[in-house]
Amino acid sequence: MTAIAESPTTTAPMLEWLDPATLTVDVNVRKDAALTPSFVASIKEHGVMEPVIAHRKDDGTVHVLMGQRRTRAAVEAARPLIPVMVIDSPEEAERIVTQVVENIQRAELTEADEADAYHQLSLIGVTAAQIAKKTGRTKTTVEGALKAKASVAGTAALGKGWSIEEALIMAEFEGDAERTLELESVIMDEPDQLHHVAQQLRDDRERAAALAAFTAQIEATGIRIVEAPGYSDEDVARVSSLKRADGERATEDDGNAVYIATDGTGEHITVPVVVGWKELGFTDRYSYSSSSANKGPMTDEQKAERRTLIENNKKMESVLLTELRRRVWIRVFRRGGSHGRGATQTARGT
Repeated sequence: MTAIAESPTTTAPMLEWLDPATLTVDVNVRKDAALTPSFVASIKEHGVMEPVIAHRKDDGTVHVLMGQRRTRAAVEAARPLIPVMVIDSPEEAERIVTQVVENIQRAELTEADEADAYHQLSLIGVTAAQIAKKTGRTKTTVEGALKAKASVAGTAALGKGWSIEEALIMAEFEGDAERTLELESVIMDEPDQLHHVAQQLRDDRERAAALAAFTAQIEATGIRIVEAPGYSDEDVARVSSLKRADGERATEDDGNAVYIATDGTGEHITVPVVVGWKELGFTDRYSYSSSSANKGPMTDEQKAERRTLIENNKKMESVLLTELRRRVWIRVFRRGGSHGRGATQTARGT
């Protein structure tokens, strides 16, 4: 592992006047040199006032460490000579760290450039802790930047000028096209809602994963899984709403399939049903047909059971409707830009 050099130079720095065109400007951690016309004009008129820091390699070439922007401006302004402070050649890691620190202090380094610099350092073996110590950043910030750079989605986000924090969230949902599109919309239209929406998407993903795992577990037992039956389903009915041909209530043992529901605690459960219940000789416990009318009106117990069943069905539909509305609100209203924000405020106010 390469360590960041911390020993002082062994030779005293020397000030030299050199042709800027002969200097080698290595890849700088700040990609945008920001060579504005006014800056070039200033260099052309007044020259380079602050010496550039560079080191001379064994082959005699002089490589700029600090002052790439001034050097490039001097070349563009056709300045014949600029002041260069030549120091001992530092380690590559030290060169990058020096540039990072210099640009951070001058507030000229974008977060994308900062993440690029950390990435370069990590490639040559510098740890996140070492980078944090040298740059004054927290270890968490450095680790987040490295994690973002390690993904295609995070790198793309940084390339769009988004922050390390935003890029890290995009990296978290890499490969999930639907959620990625939603997050991009939020970053563009409502960036203050990013953490809230990201957490909702995490929760959605966890619920979906839990449901998939539970479903796979049930399927592994060989039990048939079907959709939840409606009120007047002619083919599928809950066991709790049926009675056998002998007039007794159906039990779970009579079920030949299940559907998956979610209880009030968020846990997934199976509800036994009978597929093809009519053909199998079952009847609706709560059906008030002519045959049952001959036997007299419904008893109080039957009426109470029917009310309970209807109430439970309504609660289940209410839960499903609420979930549907929540998903629509997230994926439609938030994606609607400024129009969506107005719609959201209206929905909240009603």
